[in-house]
Amino acid sequence: MLRDARLWLELSLAGLLAGLFVISGAAVSAPLGLAQILPLAWRRGYPALVLVVVALATLVHLRLGMWRVVGYLPAMLALHAAAGSGSRSVRIWLCAAAALALSISDATLRGPVEGGLISLVSFTVVWVTGVERGQHARERAALAATAAEHARLRAESAERERLARRLHDTLAGTVTVMLVQTEALRHTAAFAPPERERVDRVLSAGRRALDEVRDAIADLDRRDASGAELSAHLSRLRAAGLDVPAVPSMDLAPPLADLFHRLAGEAATNALRHGGPGARVEYLVEGRVLTIVSTPVRARRAGSGGYGLRSLAADLHEYGGALAYGRDGECWVVTATFPE
Repeated sequence: MLRDARLWLELSLAGLLAGLFVISGAAVSAPLGLAQILPLAWRRGYPALVLVVVALATLVHLRLGMWRVVGYLPAMLALHAAAGSGSRSVRIWLCAAAALALSISDATLRGPVEGGLISLVSFTVVWVTGVERGQHARERAALAATAAEHARLRAESAERERLARRLHDTLAGTVTVMLVQTEALRHTAAFAPPERERVDRVLSAGRRALDEVRDAIADLDRRDASGAELSAHLSRLRAAGLDVPAVPSMDLAPPLADLFHRLAGEAATNALRHGGPGARVEYLVEGRVLTIVSTPVRARRAGSGGYGLRSLAADLHEYGGALAYGRDGECWVVTATFPE
């Protein structure tokens, strides 16, 4: 579309200049007139070459008696294009040489003031506007390139973050189940002291691994569980001994729906981690408020929350919502208010 519009613009410009040459009687030589007009179609791609060709054709035409002012228009258009060039030698030296040559030639025909000075001023004005246009074009191109680079980096960052979130979710959920099952086995099975010591080492290594994973990707832990992923995650937790019902629905659009799923999964994981097998989770939805109650919970510092809840609270606050959590007797209550 843009290419077609530019083609029609160039054809219209060429037709207009040819018409002006014919009406004004500026053209003394038709071939020279064409040599002034036709190269302008390539002035954006080859500004230096077009300026040289058009300026030479104009100089020869002037010497043959072309005296109408309209005869300078092709040279001015070529100069304007060359002035916007990214090449300093073209933008300054070639443009200056062409403007001076044409001004001096006009001075010999019309006199130093009516010819030379006015021509030089006119070419200077055209040159200044061309330089400004070129500068603006280069700035726009640089901004476009910067925006494209930022978009590429954001896409790469989003992909790395997605993979890190998936790694975190998989490891956190799986290791939590392993730790809970091993803990239950430790308390129910009759182990000799050496075997119990090995089990303790397994538990210690598992807890340390979970902490290290959380620390390593804490800045990327913004979990983005879909409904299907949440359902699968809850199924694994049920198999490990957590009493958790299906999560009720809430009419939310992304990214709030993602936050909803993340919060439901995080609360369930925490309930099993801190309550052990037999812990129960309840989800209550009232309007735009989600309340999650976990019972029982082992002793923990009042009002404390792990990185997952802190991250979710920050994300929800970013969208205009709020997240509160803390102990209520033997229960751990998480209350999320989602914005309209």
